[in-house]
Amino acid sequence: MLPHDAACKLLFSFPAMVRDLLAGFFPREWVEDLDLSTLERWPESAVSDDLRQRHQDRVWRVRCRDRWLYVLVLLEFQSTVDHTMAVRILAYTALLYQDVLRTSSDPLPPVLPIVLHHGRERWTAAEDVAGLAASPGEFLAPYQPAQRYFLLDVGGYTDSLPEGRNLMAGLIRLEHSRSPEEVEAVLAAFAQWLSGPEHEGLRRAFGEWMRQVHVPARRLGREWPGPKDWSEDGTMLYETVKEWTVQWRAEGQAEVMRRQAARKFGVVTADRLAEELERVRDPERVVEIGEWLIECESGEELLDRVRRKCMAAAPSAGDDAASPQTPFDRSEGVPER
Repeated sequence: MLPHDAACKLLFSFPAMVRDLLAGFFPREWVEDLDLSTLERWPESAVSDDLRQRHQDRVWRVRCRDRWLYVLVLLEFQSTVDHTMAVRILAYTALLYQDVLRTSSDPLPPVLPIVLHHGRERWTAAEDVAGLAASPGEFLAPYQPAQRYFLLDVGGYTDSLPEGRNLMAGLIRLEHSRSPEEVEAVLAAFAQWLSGPEHEGLRRAFGEWMRQVHVPARRLGREWPGPKDWSEDGTMLYETVKEWTVQWRAEGQAEVMRRQAARKFGVVTADRLAEELERVRDPERVVEIGEWLIECESGEELLDRVRRKCMAAAPSAGDDAASPQTPFDRSEGVPER
């Protein structure tokens, strides 16, 4: 299991996440028939080895009027879409029913399969088994399996999100955030929602999700602070967001310059420049390099300026290791041509 899979699995091992998923993304009139206070993970002792290996903590049940409703939550973090998902759902449901029959002679319970997809590629797989099968013809049609799953494509979600406290909606807003200000607003909401000692476990799970899933996906260079650091007064959280603000702006400016360098000096120079710009975290320094791009008459001249600046800013062997200089420190002047 990859780290981001484990982090997401941990997050959805808390009933609050599943509760907000059901309450916020399904028809209200149907949710009103659910007693969300009864939401529980299906006891592991009642789950077969096959189903446990495939689902682990993602089999839930909740009272729906006078009977149990079983909720299968499948978390997909693959880089490519699994076009066999409908068949997998059918297999999971069959395994679940086998386990239910081992412990009960009651009629089989209804099942709600949910697929949560978190990836850059939009989900295009068939959401029904029938979408994967060849046409059986009129006679065979009644004998074919039929099951559909509910898809929540986090990155491609376009419907209106529920207002107020909803952890699942907060994750989607965080995924769709395109500015540091948007990120800060969402994280401030999470800090408020998850305050208090009763939410310590969920706070840690959210922190792992940020560290293993969200931060790596955004290519952010800073480690996510621990749950205690960001949940008590938000100081560490806001400092982290401020650093991200600087980094995002620098990355955006660096990408523009890479394209400009490719047009003026060619792809090779642009790629070499991009490698140097990865070390720059100050947007003002990036702008300064942009001015050099205009002034320089060759790619080598531009790259030479950048290299000399980096060498001038690098700490010497005798410098105090506890306070190293960073590339493009503002105390350095612009080298002469």
